[in-house]
Amino acid sequence: MLITKGVRAPEQRFAGAYELFALDAIVFYERKKKNFFLLSQCELVDFFPHIRESLEKISYATYFSELLDSVTQVGDSNPALYRLFLDALRFLSGNASTKRVARIFEIKLLSAIGLMPGLKICTGCGKKPEKERVGFSLASGGILCEACFSGTGSARLVMPGTLNFIMHIKDLPFEKIKHVKVTKLVGSEVERLLKSFINYHLDIKLRSREFIEKIGV
Repeated sequence: MLITKGVRAPEQRFAGAYELFALDAIVFYERKKKNFFLLSQCELVDFFPHIRESLEKISYATYFSELLDSVTQVGDSNPALYRLFLDALRFLSGNASTKRVARIFEIKLLSAIGLMPGLKICTGCGKKPEKERVGFSLASGGILCEACFSGTGSARLVMPGTLNFIMHIKDLPFEKIKHVKVTKLVGSEVERLLKSFINYHLDIKLRSREFIEKIGV
């Protein structure tokens, strides 16, 4: 818990810095015996005004925040996830499609927390698929070659373009991602696959995603 002194004073010391998604440079210290942190300095760095102008962008930024919160613990330091969230907010502030930013965020988050699905080697037999007919299994956490795929009813076929997009995005820096092209068909399948994978392996229910589906953005 982070506590700020003087928030009810007529002239608030950190007015505007407490807004949702605000990037702040803060100084705080821990009160170990009382199990909370005390804020002493706070400077607003970025307010992300373009996100706040759109309900759609606010919804997705909230989804990123809620998804991050579900896979992290209070007090744990994780610079990689911090940079990922910051990059996603900056990307969301631009002209990129919100769904595109969401898929990029999901892929890189799964990679950062060690939950990236296996997309190069068959998770059934351990061999590299030789044909384009490849299945994806939520239970095994990755792809299945045609032989292994034929022996299970729980997997489903997945397009090569979908696998290529996910693998490409996983290793590509954010500043180069905007140049990656993807068809509408592949984009739709990537969305369905990642949603199912996150639901299955994280077993979480996010209100922000339910809201996004409800308003259809």
